[in-house]
Amino acid sequence: MQPLLAGLAGRPLPDLPGAPLLGNVRPAPGHTRIVPVRWQRYGVRAVDGAHSGYLGPAALADALAAVPPEWEECDVADLLTTAPV
Repeated sequence: MQPLLAGLAGRPLPDLPGAPLLGNVRPAPGHTRIVPVRWQRYGVRAVDGAHSGYLGPAALADALAAVPPEWEECDVADLLTTAPV
C-alpha cells in the first residue's frame, strides 16, 4: 500500500521488502510478473493455482512478489505487502 500512496502523493517510493522466492515460478521474458505468495520458513512460495485473471490465489496470499524477467529460483524478489514485514 505504501508504494501506491507514495506515488499518488508524489513522494519518493520506499524500498520494498524482499525475500527469497522459492519454487517453480516462470518469469515472463521482457516483463515483470506479479505473483501472489505465502510466507514459508526460508522465504516465500507462489500460491498454487495462480494465473492471470483468477483472483482466488491473490486473496489467499500474504504478499505479491514482483518477478523480473531475469529471475532465477531462490533469487530475492521484491514484495508488495499490506502489513509491515
